[in-house]
Amino acid sequence: MTGRLLAALALLGLAAPLLGAQSPKPRRCNIVLLRSDRDLVRDVPIPGNENIFAGGDVQLRCAQQPVFLGGDSLASFSGDVVQLITRAYYRDEDVHITADTLMYTRLDEKLQARGNVVATNRTNGSTLTGPWVDHYRAVVGIRDSAETTALQRPTLRYAVPRAAGDSVDPAPYVIEADRLRAQGSSRMEGWGGVVITRDSLRGLGDSVLYLTGVTRMAILRGELAQLHRRGTDSFTVIGREVQLGLDGGADDLDAVRAYGEGRVTNGASDIIADSVALAFTEGKLAQTLAWDRDALAQVLAEGYDIRGDSIAVDTPGERLRELRVFQRGMLRSPLSEAMPPDSTLVPPADTLAPARDTTAADSMAAEAPIRDQMTGNRITARFVDVDSAGTLLTRLVDIVATGDATSLYAREVMRDGRLEPTINYTRADTIIVLMKTGDSTGVAEVRAFRGREPVDGVQLERASMQRVRPATPPAAARPEEGP
Repeated sequence: MTGRLLAALALLGLAAPLLGAQSPKPRRCNIVLLRSDRDLVRDVPIPGNENIFAGGDVQLRCAQQPVFLGGDSLASFSGDVVQLITRAYYRDEDVHITADTLMYTRLDEKLQARGNVVATNRTNGSTLTGPWVDHYRAVVGIRDSAETTALQRPTLRYAVPRAAGDSVDPAPYVIEADRLRAQGSSRMEGWGGVVITRDSLRGLGDSVLYLTGVTRMAILRGELAQLHRRGTDSFTVIGREVQLGLDGGADDLDAVRAYGEGRVTNGASDIIADSVALAFTEGKLAQTLAWDRDALAQVLAEGYDIRGDSIAVDTPGERLRELRVFQRGMLRSPLSEAMPPDSTLVPPADTLAPARDTTAADSMAAEAPIRDQMTGNRITARFVDVDSAGTLLTRLVDIVATGDATSLYAREVMRDGRLEPTINYTRADTIIVLMKTGDSTGVAEVRAFRGREPVDGVQLERASMQRVRPATPPAAARPEEGP
């Protein structure tokens, strides 16, 4: 997992609520008419209740509050229902809303904006556009946080802050959905064909949820939810639910999870499982977990094929240290390290005695090349860093397989001054493979243990693996012709 991937995922999790944080106002809005150019009509149908109708650059204000409204024409019914038509607007310290029409209802402190709505977060410059937006003001005694709902395929453009030293604003995140809803600064939701884009980053899902506070995360759900990044540092995260967990006290990404047909692909690595979880420490990948209820979890990395009910890979500081596979585990080497094809390495049928498990024998007789492989109920592989000509390389130390363990590996040994291929297959309760120091491809020693029953297996060399070819039968004698 590279730095660009971390940065992209982390920024995605920082998508702000629709209209940002808004502190509760101390009181309801008591409408005061500041000015109008024409057609001012005042009507008092009931003492104490005044209706106002006006046109031409109408300007209003909430009494004793820095909250302003306006439009081309006004219809105010006792100040409890206020309608502004054509070039209508609302503005306070946090939010600026413009629309074709705007209606304010004092009872629930609700603003209904319709037609060409543009709602701008005055703090960070993010904008919400669409034909239908309802904004509920935060007022003491009514609601603690502002709420916003946008319908009919609104679009949220979230402005990304400039990095230190940058002179140009970065491209914004664009979030589209059939419906968007926000509650204060702690929760934002979207439903229906959710699309999140920014430069080469694209997220797709049926719904999106963003949470802040103690639990801080962004969640994409769908069949299937997807997060893609194109380019030289491309990656893909897929699942019925894709979660991006964020450090509650900072902006760092601390987790990526894909649940339900999960898959995470990045460069040469591919993780496939019902559930995949990536954990980060200080912005670096620290652990990878994969598990599957029905099929086997699978990790493909640098040619290795790792499978099991569950897989754990520890990479503190993004340096590989330990790999653990649990239940139905299998660890298979890259093809580049396997024995090359050789038609003489298929043992004849009578070479091997019958065994309880013929899987390995079948594997040896299968299509070349033969890949080194270990299986067991639990497999543990340990790694260390070594310095090679000034370059830090990760090398395999040992592999331990326990519980119905098997090992199959091919190598070349010196026979009569020349290298000869061999195949070794072993079955035991515990098998330990020790690697040569500083060499991840060379096996130094193999140890096998079993309780009361003896360890069994077979080692085949070229002489024992030659195909038995039947001798050519003599030609049949020709019968004499004629008497």
